Amino acid sequence: MYEDLFKLSGEIAVVIGGAGGIGSAIAEGFSEYGAKVVIADMKLEDAKMVAAGIKERTGGESEAMYVDVTDEVSTAKLRDSILSKFGAVDILVNSQGVNAKHPATEFPLKDWEFLYNVNVKGVMITCREFGKPMVERRKGKIINLSSVRGSRATKWSGNIGYSSTKGAVDMLTRQLAAEWAPYNVNVNAIAPSLVATQTGMGGVITSEHVKMYAETIPMGRIATLRDIVGAALFLASPASDYMTGQIIYVDGGLTAVG
Repeated sequence: MYEDLFKLSGEIAVVIGGAGGIGSAIAEGFSEYGAKVVIADMKLEDAKMVAAGIKERTGGESEAMYVDVTDEVSTAKLRDSILSKFGAVDILVNSQGVNAKHPATEFPLKDWEFLYNVNVKGVMITCREFGKPMVERRKGKIINLSSVRGSRATKWSGNIGYSSTKGAVDMLTRQLAAEWAPYNVNVNAIAPSLVATQTGMGGVITSEHVKMYAETIPMGRIATLRDIVGAALFLASPASDYMTGQIIYVDGGLTAVG
């Protein structure tokens, strides 16, 4: 009776920002559970490498495509290409995201606009363009990548830009969920704490930062990619059919106490 709750067999999944650490891990998880995945990214060569790796490891169908999510024409072209090839899009993951840290008294407007273009405008455009065919079919799952910083501030300087964009993503998620619920389109978000990605652990975030951050988390560690993939599989699968408009905190208990 419950054996199909987490199966994605035959589903068409599009992972925006799929060449990144979190996006590529989610795409591979979807492939392992039977989905056909499209890795969409501005870094097309990196996306091709991710797609090839997924094919090799899972044996599933995986393809790389270019997209600039801040460009309406580019995003619509991606959507049309996928619909032409696969006939439908069942799952959309918005894993694109950028950060720039500056004290609030010195935050450059160009960095502020850059963050909002990618993190908010880019999510709105992809949701709009891929939401259209989902609403028409009355079927779809949209998963946005948010952050605990969308609802919780930090004493550490530099986060005003990133945190405010994630707060916007949270409300975008809830509003779309409310509008599209009658059409059987679920819109949810995953909000992790710090995640151990290759980029994050390669010098941008030092071991000292990780240790300091982990001390604030009840579980005593930062999130792994496996933690994020588990939440994404749940939100993409039939197991979450009655959930929409939710921000899922994959944070080791951080938001429970902070």
